[in-house]
Amino acid sequence: MALNIHFFRDNSLPKLDFIKVFEFFDNYPEFSIYYNDDEVEIIYVDNTFNFSYRYLITKKSRVHGIYKISPQYGNVNFMLEMPILIPTFLAKEILTIAQRVCKLFELDIYHDSFTDVHPFNLVDVLVLFDNVRRETIEEQGLGGKIPFNPDKLNEICKYQRSIEGLREHYNNELVVNLVVPIISDNNDQFGMSYVYQVGKQTLFPPHLEYIYVKEDNNSVFLVKAEDFYRELAKYLDE
Repeated sequence: MALNIHFFRDNSLPKLDFIKVFEFFDNYPEFSIYYNDDEVEIIYVDNTFNFSYRYLITKKSRVHGIYKISPQYGNVNFMLEMPILIPTFLAKEILTIAQRVCKLFELDIYHDSFTDVHPFNLVDVLVLFDNVRRETIEEQGLGGKIPFNPDKLNEICKYQRSIEGLREHYNNELVVNLVVPIISDNNDQFGMSYVYQVGKQTLFPPHLEYIYVKEDNNSVFLVKAEDFYRELAKYLDE
């Protein structure tokens, strides 16, 4: 389940310099470049959200229906392959980097649903992503994933990505933990959880359903977030 975006270049421009492309990705520590006889993989590994995606440089074209494309554009055999079943927040991060690639190297894009090559427009490509994701879910299901309110999910993703910055903002005087999704053994209950150490000043992110309360003797018990907030309301500050 992937969205494939192919890069094209106006034939009036000089040949794409892939050495400079590699130098661009080398500036991102999350990207690693791998070479084999048939292709070059530029793989991004996201340890915070435990997923990856890749750019590919191939010897042969992987564009279906290339006959439809205007001869004004040349296929540079360079493409983005990104997962579909991810939050929109992460898709926007991926496509923002792709936007930089297109701007820096004067590239346009093509997708199988297009009639021709298009200039890269972030809003339009996000709409394409949403449409392909919806169609994929309708045709193939969620692939074992659990549906979650998209607005809440994007806010949680924003928090997760901001953790280091939040710790610095509060001078490491507040505990800022990761949100962890949990599911019951029989799969009938699901929610976002968070660990609270008793006696520690803690920043609580939005949209939590469960709190793991860790006591001084290291014993841990799980409570619903609404019950936790109700009991400790007099100690909490917004």
